[in-house]
Amino acid sequence: MGRRYDVVIVGGGPSGYVTALMAKKLYPEKSVLIIRREEKVLIPCAIPYLFHSIKSIDQNILPDEPLRKQGIDVLVDEVMSINLSNRIVKTAKGEEVSFDRLVLATGARPTELKVEGTHLKNVFYVYKEYNYMKNFVEAVREAENIVIVGGGFVGVEMADDIARLGKKVTIVEMLPHCLLRNFDEDFVVLAEEELKKLGVVLKTNTLVTKIEGNERVRKVKLSTGEEIPADVVIISIGTRSNVDLAQALGLRIGPLGGIEIDACRRTSNPIVFAVGDCTEKRDFVTGKPCRVHLASVAINDARIAAYNLFKPCCLCRPPLAVGAFSTKIGDLAFGSVGIMEGRARDEGIDYVVGYAEAVDKHPGVLPTAKKVRLKLIVARATEEIIGAQVVGGPSVGEYVNLLCTLIQYRAKLIDLITMQIATHPWLTPSPVAYTLYVAALDAYKELH
Repeated sequence: MGRRYDVVIVGGGPSGYVTALMAKKLYPEKSVLIIRREEKVLIPCAIPYLFHSIKSIDQNILPDEPLRKQGIDVLVDEVMSINLSNRIVKTAKGEEVSFDRLVLATGARPTELKVEGTHLKNVFYVYKEYNYMKNFVEAVREAENIVIVGGGFVGVEMADDIARLGKKVTIVEMLPHCLLRNFDEDFVVLAEEELKKLGVVLKTNTLVTKIEGNERVRKVKLSTGEEIPADVVIISIGTRSNVDLAQALGLRIGPLGGIEIDACRRTSNPIVFAVGDCTEKRDFVTGKPCRVHLASVAINDARIAAYNLFKPCCLCRPPLAVGAFSTKIGDLAFGSVGIMEGRARDEGIDYVVGYAEAVDKHPGVLPTAKKVRLKLIVARATEEIIGAQVVGGPSVGEYVNLLCTLIQYRAKLIDLITMQIATHPWLTPSPVAYTLYVAALDAYKELH
């Protein structure tokens, strides 16, 4: 007879990790097991910075010590089958584990590039696997010419980090600009300028048609007819939810390929929960299915699922993704939350825009002061804030978090205009011209 646990979590990434810690904290009398394939689990958000900024891949490991301290067991193995009737998990190494509650945290996998040559040596996807990434990093550090296919967040962040090694980096992006799925054009051009300052070459409105080489990659062919030398090719064109196990269990899958979950993070089977990138979300503003694969969203799932494991619906929030993104490119930080102006227009939403610019300290002569540019998107009918974009210094990260909260709680312009805040010369813009107030007033003027 195999081991028995109250909670078995399949997947040891951020969502599985936090689900385990929260479950043990909320229900200390319950036994918890994580089953994961990797001995060492990478911190996913820092993977783009393994080439230059982080000197060793072993400095980017999700630690097991917090799990051990809480009495959470870890089984390094692969789940081969699950019998929901008998509540038994069978693994590749022959283990049989019974459970009361099952949590799927199986994550996402890279989208494949459908061109010839992706099998060649030194062509890499962004897999979150320790040994794979170790070889990936070593190959990049030894190479001279790096081609990155895809100009989304991961591709751009990798380009930034690799360019700092003195490598020749080219991004090939099918859209007119990098980052165009998350920022409007007036913001992405600023990001592209920062990349160019680092020496990154941008090939936008362009497709990769073929990757060439003998055993090892040598060059990349583009839809423009151009050929680029390449010692390493990195493919970063998106991710897809890993739902193989969920499908085998007969769980409902959403239209974009993620596991359907309710407000408690339960699947279509009430003893099975699902969290993180393997699940389907809906856009907070439009209500339409969306694909938001972010650790911050995954961990929100984990907290909600953990609360509801043994007290159904004690904490419920619909799986709506506000979509808060932040990144750093060159010397600038960029943040985006909610809906962009271009997307609002495409969705037929009647909106107004408010702008503001101010330095993030006061007076602006203080050392390290940086200009912050803010753009608010406001629904005309309700006067609710539905989107924002920010560019500036490190303060951008917390601007985005505050704006995410305002959007999530459906704050109106008047709420932002009358919001009370703390200010300090070293920490914030001047209270006389605080960026959020100025942008809100600018939008309010358009409405009235």
